[in-house]
Amino acid sequence: MKKLIVNTLLFIKSIFIPQPIELTNGKIVEPPRPLAPYIVVGLFIASIYFMQVTGFDFPRLIRRIEQLVPIMGRIFNPEIAYAPDVLGPIVDTIQMSFLGSFLGVVLALPVAFIASSNINKNKFVVVLTRIILVFFRTYPIIVYAMILVLLFYYGTFAGTVAITIFTFSIVSKMLYEHIETIDLGAFEAMQATGSSVLKSFITAILPEILPTYYSISLYSFEINIRHAAVLGYVNAGGIGMLMNDRMSLNQWERLGTILFALFIVVFSIETLSKTIRKRLV
Repeated sequence: MKKLIVNTLLFIKSIFIPQPIELTNGKIVEPPRPLAPYIVVGLFIASIYFMQVTGFDFPRLIRRIEQLVPIMGRIFNPEIAYAPDVLGPIVDTIQMSFLGSFLGVVLALPVAFIASSNINKNKFVVVLTRIILVFFRTYPIIVYAMILVLLFYYGTFAGTVAITIFTFSIVSKMLYEHIETIDLGAFEAMQATGSSVLKSFITAILPEILPTYYSISLYSFEINIRHAAVLGYVNAGGIGMLMNDRMSLNQWERLGTILFALFIVVFSIETLSKTIRKRLV
């Protein structure tokens, strides 16, 4: 037992403090200490601490999962006759996602142009624009939906505006980061001939970033389908309102019908979007 403990300690020591390496010429080289073991230990200690702070109880989690089995059995036995009632809210969800995504990506293009430091030489405007984008990205889409419901009351309008704000903030960031990585040779050449910054951007840069712009836009639409389903929980329209009602009434078979319909919609849109994005690359 003592030998095992000693060998274990030596092994641990070799991980944190690598042994010197003797080269063929007889020179001894001290290898640098790896960071990975220290990071792993730090993450392990942090996980233990956070489990205590949050009250995470793994045995309790296992017990609760066992209680979930009967509910899942009812969900996976959907009530097919309920399908016609799901069609309307599903269509609302798709409409919210499409319109919100479209408006968001349209607004994001000029803002990404303004926030690109390699094009916009006004540092104050660049920093200010990025701070505004950070502000919009700080809050989850559900927070915007809750605020907008208070302003515009229940319905898909509040959900559509929330999706627009979320899409605008995310696409703007992804797009200006992409613009800052492209070659500005053609852009600078046009400016040297006297073209304005806007005209140079439209002629030299826009055609180069359009495939990425379209790809990001399609990906945002995919994500927004899922977000639109959640927005119904705060009465911002869409299929989420119906899901919330069925769960509150313990109508798990009808919830299964809703989830199955949502899966079909998400899978179809993802497949179509993936096909289109492949053609854009």
